[in-house]
Amino acid sequence: MKIRTDEDVRNRLMISMGLMALGSAIRMLGFDIGYGWILAGLILTLGALYNAAKPKEDFIEDERSVRNKEKAGYHAFNTMLILIITLNSLYFYKIWMPSPPQIYALLFLVGIYVWLAFQWMYNKKGDVE
Repeated sequence: MKIRTDEDVRNRLMISMGLMALGSAIRMLGFDIGYGWILAGLILTLGALYNAAKPKEDFIEDERSVRNKEKAGYHAFNTMLILIITLNSLYFYKIWMPSPPQIYALLFLVGIYVWLAFQWMYNKKGDVE
């Protein structure tokens, strides 16, 4: 198995080592959040090593998958705009008055799942107009 050592892999490994060093320094100061930084560095290291083991040709996407992702992104954005307009009108007419963290969580989760659903639908459909 050949491990790539190009600039992308080296940058990710340097960032992960920096995260782990920062986490160790924060932990030495007595803050438990340092464990989270160390864990993030370890996860980034594993991801970088996993990607380094793959040949670079595996990451090149064909035109169809790029078009599918673009179309899914456009339609997910439009869906999110409609959802934001709907939430604002519900708030304006005092039908539903959620707190901002509820709105942010709802928009974040719905946005991700709408994009994934559109991407799945266009990949299954086969051809994008």
